Amino acid sequence: MILLILVLTGCKSRADQDSTEAVHEPPSFVFILVDALRRDHVSLYGYPKPTTPFLDELGQSGVVFDDALSQAPQTLNSTASLFTSHSFPLLLKGVEHDPIPGVAPEQKEQWARTPRLAAANLTLAEVLQQAGYQTIALFNNPHHHATSGFGQGFDRVTLLDRDSGQAYARVGSVAAAFLDWHATRDHDRPYFAYLHLMDPHNPYRPPEKYRKLFPAGKGRYIYVNGAPEPSFNAADLETMKALYDAEIRYLDDGLRALRDELLRRGDLEDTVIVITADHGEELMDHEGLGHGKTVELEQLRIPMLLAGGPVSRTADTRIETPVRNLDLAPTIVEMAGLDTPGDFEGASLVPLFEKTASGPDAPRISYAWISRLRSLTSAEWHCTRDLATDRLKLYFRPDDPTGMSDVADDNPGMAALCLRELDLMEKLKIESEKKAAALKAVETGSRLPPESDEVLDQLEALGYVEE
Repeated sequence: MILLILVLTGCKSRADQDSTEAVHEPPSFVFILVDALRRDHVSLYGYPKPTTPFLDELGQSGVVFDDALSQAPQTLNSTASLFTSHSFPLLLKGVEHDPIPGVAPEQKEQWARTPRLAAANLTLAEVLQQAGYQTIALFNNPHHHATSGFGQGFDRVTLLDRDSGQAYARVGSVAAAFLDWHATRDHDRPYFAYLHLMDPHNPYRPPEKYRKLFPAGKGRYIYVNGAPEPSFNAADLETMKALYDAEIRYLDDGLRALRDELLRRGDLEDTVIVITADHGEELMDHEGLGHGKTVELEQLRIPMLLAGGPVSRTADTRIETPVRNLDLAPTIVEMAGLDTPGDFEGASLVPLFEKTASGPDAPRISYAWISRLRSLTSAEWHCTRDLATDRLKLYFRPDDPTGMSDVADDNPGMAALCLRELDLMEKLKIESEKKAAALKAVETGSRLPPESDEVLDQLEALGYVEE
């Protein structure tokens, strides 16, 4: 049964631990978020093609979450939830800007008014920074530009330049930037490093070596967020899938190289590696491509694993309980030996993999949203709603894991419950928007600096700007 449950949890500080238990130094964290990585194209989760041999290996030495869910099928909303541990972070909307020289307003006006993460949000990085952690964010998605608000709590914030001829900095460039910082860090203090990787986000341009591993056939590469042109055919889809898989394998090899270098530097014994995604990617599952246009499961189910440091004592553990990306912030805070802030909505995942939870697992209901679309997901049910048409669809996940058969008409009681819960969640969302609107004048003084031409151009290169 779907229930509206917003779990506020606390965790024990080290002072509360049994005095006989060995006290460990707080671990460092390398938090790797892979943009647009769908769960079921990761061989760690049973995909038959060898897309992620390194993640497969890493999963055997850590904790793998089999049913992790994002709070949005789009980067800005998803990472806002992840950073703040809130389904509805405070986002500043409708901030006016001065004209942007050289930018065509009919194409890019939407990005000049992209919501900002309000400073009134408490972020994971701020909690760790206040506890003495060194913090660094290497952003690779222009949603996280200099005035986006996502730099809160980071000592160092960089939006990486694009690699030559690419739409973003590739995994090797991000890893190199991190390792340069890593070599000069204060070795006496733990650190929290956030690395946002764009491989395998559109455009799919894997190196030739990886194209040979996943032959693309003779179809066309035609990317769009939403329904493709009518001439898009089965050969085109196979080409898209092959290129996407090749990108994932390229990413996987890059992550292996990063791990190996950290191992060579002797920095993995006390370091936790977190790997997840902000959202998935549709490959004609529901007649579309890309992301951000539906709240179907292929866009919301994401990989999630923890390895290294204290996680190694629970190696080769798989968790079937549904979890959310907003649960990661309280998880990291607890692993750092800190009290979970009351501001955080998510529930720490530590009791799940250390098996310290008393009684049955608390239900974790995941709410997701983008534009006019809403969804709720539990272990058994996934329901979606289009506010424009008030159309509700309901899927029974045990029988229909990919969400293809709408059973709302056959389950009127559950459909009605979904509508009530979605209505309640919508009220919370509206309350958040009202709070953010009240903050706008205080935080911005009526306007924020516009994004640069480079940021807007990169958004266009990534397929975010619609003609």
